[in-house]
Amino acid sequence: MWEAKPYRGTPTLLNTPLAFVYIHHTYEPGQPCLTFAQCAADMRSMQRFHQDDRGWDDIGYNFVVGADGYLYEGRGWTWQGAHTKGHNAVGYGVSFIGDYTSQLPPAHALDLMRDHFLQCAVGAGYLLPGYTIYGHRQLGQTTCPGDALFHEIQTWKGFQEV
Repeated sequence: MWEAKPYRGTPTLLNTPLAFVYIHHTYEPGQPCLTFAQCAADMRSMQRFHQDDRGWDDIGYNFVVGADGYLYEGRGWTWQGAHTKGHNAVGYGVSFIGDYTSQLPPAHALDLMRDHFLQCAVGAGYLLPGYTIYGHRQLGQTTCPGDALFHEIQTWKGFQEV
């Protein structure tokens, strides 16, 4: 629905169910998108950046959470992402659109991820029931997913310190 460009190349399939979820924020675009039209435009912009500037096959994330209340499919449940170097084959990369260094995503976006997406993933057999959540910063040299969002996810079921 967000008018994605086709995947370039041949995707690497994931061996599901996976054990990890890695939380990101987009940083750029920095503002949360509040409408479907803006979130879809942000998704196309990220895909264009990942494919054209970085030379990747597709948008790097498996899923993206918009402040409009929708969850956007990037590489989805079965295709390996390009989101957390060295860990893409064993976990899903989920990003929130916006810069969450000093503020949190809207409560309904957090609820969508924490209370619905994770349960859906487990129920559908794509994520192990004993899954582990990490913030991107725990596995790489980055401040992602921003200080505010990182502190929030530390309270979620499945969050682990490295």
